[in-house]
Amino acid sequence: MRRQLCTQLLPRLCTRGHNTPLLQYPTGLRHTQSFRLRSSNAPTGSEQDLDASKPRPFAVERVGGRECQLSWSGEGKGVKKQWQDIASVDPKSGKVALPTNSLTGRISSWLGQMFLPTNYPHSVHQSYLPFHVLQFFETTLSTITSVLCNQALLTSVGVSAEGSIFGAVAVQWIIKDGAGEVAKLFFIRRFSPYFDSHPKTFTLFGEGIACLGSGLQIATLLIAPSPGNFLLCAAGGNIFKLVGGAIWFTTHIKFMRYFSMQGNTGDVAAKDESQASIAQLVGYASGISLLTVSHTAPYLYSIFFLAVPLHLTMTVYMMRVATFELLTLPRVSLLAEEYVTRGAVSSLAELDASKRTGLFGEYYKEPGERWLTLAPRVGEVLRAGTDAERTRWQICADVFKNDRYMLFPQQSPRGPTLSAFFHPDATHEDTMRSILHAALVRDALMRGRPPSSTPPATDAACEDGESADPYAPPVLRYILRETRERTQADFNSFKTTLDTRGWRTDELGYADHGHRLTWAHDG
Repeated sequence: MRRQLCTQLLPRLCTRGHNTPLLQYPTGLRHTQSFRLRSSNAPTGSEQDLDASKPRPFAVERVGGRECQLSWSGEGKGVKKQWQDIASVDPKSGKVALPTNSLTGRISSWLGQMFLPTNYPHSVHQSYLPFHVLQFFETTLSTITSVLCNQALLTSVGVSAEGSIFGAVAVQWIIKDGAGEVAKLFFIRRFSPYFDSHPKTFTLFGEGIACLGSGLQIATLLIAPSPGNFLLCAAGGNIFKLVGGAIWFTTHIKFMRYFSMQGNTGDVAAKDESQASIAQLVGYASGISLLTVSHTAPYLYSIFFLAVPLHLTMTVYMMRVATFELLTLPRVSLLAEEYVTRGAVSSLAELDASKRTGLFGEYYKEPGERWLTLAPRVGEVLRAGTDAERTRWQICADVFKNDRYMLFPQQSPRGPTLSAFFHPDATHEDTMRSILHAALVRDALMRGRPPSSTPPATDAACEDGESADPYAPPVLRYILRETRERTQADFNSFKTTLDTRGWRTDELGYADHGHRLTWAHDG
């Protein structure tokens, strides 16, 4: 099979300690030159000339299992995007896959975002796939058994199973549950990254919509009895309850892990189930006792409107008393700034007492206080594609050519803001390192230059010791390089300081949508 090799779509992955740069082009190639590259498994006589007029990509972005080739627009403004499926053949073997933008690739990417974790398979254990394939069949067989049991139980109490299959009570019950499962799929696909960044907020939201679902199901008493009306209220209510249950289950896993201080997550979770069983038994007994008074809709709704506010109040207090030392993005942004300015960080109690973060520590106090964005889309950052943005991007790409993250500073009315892009090989440590580096860069941009008594002789713009435009190309390059060196020197101390103050440095709570990037440079 003939395959075309296009070097701009084959980034050379680099890790620390290696000299191979990220997405570097051969020295000497320019936009005006035409050149030919040969695939290792293509016949020599079938080489194809690459169009010299075609814009060269400055980055390749990975989004949801697909790649987006980014290049500057020929008109001098904007960014051009070309989507393609990620090649499945290892480039290190000397073979490449034919770049495509097929319908199959788009569908598989969409399904991957719905059913697979972000950055799969790199973000999970090697046994994840076989375990969950077997779990799928196990759940399917269990559900079949459950359907049969439901029908048997309903028949045993006198509910007829005769007539149309879709009119059978058991099938109506199954349709009710099925609608909720489908809705849960789409909700999880859209919001699952935020379960890591806002676990307490989503727990409260999940409890709220579960209560809403219960209220909708009680409404079955208010409408004329019919299969259609039953499905409308029962299935609609079950959608809210199942989505709420999915949120609770997901965030509860995190909470159990945070509660386990000695690696005893299994024991803590098991005891949590025991406590929940007792609470449910008490709830069953109380509910049955209340039903002995009346079954009417007004009576049930009166109990409902008394119980729900108490329920949600309990949830709010639960989230407040669960004081986890989780490094959310608002918290770690403030802590990094503290470390840069005074060499120390606040504890959780001190940070909460200062009220410098919003609800549950998962939000900024004011929306305008956000100065750091992790793993954004390139299109969200490079909106205009002006010459100034192009120059700044190339400076950043050159400075971070051997790193697994890249910072891109921007000007805003509220001061310098930074975006941190991550290479596909980036680790949790790279993310933490980028945050410290971003705080150093922001501090330097606000000062006009980094705190260094000996500027390099090559950076004449900084030689006079006076404050210059920090976004001017030579000054910005100097700031990025100097702060990069300081980050390498201070990162271990920064992490140790966080540990000493009780923060969990093994996890960072931010909404990671899996956007990864490789960038070209002039090395």
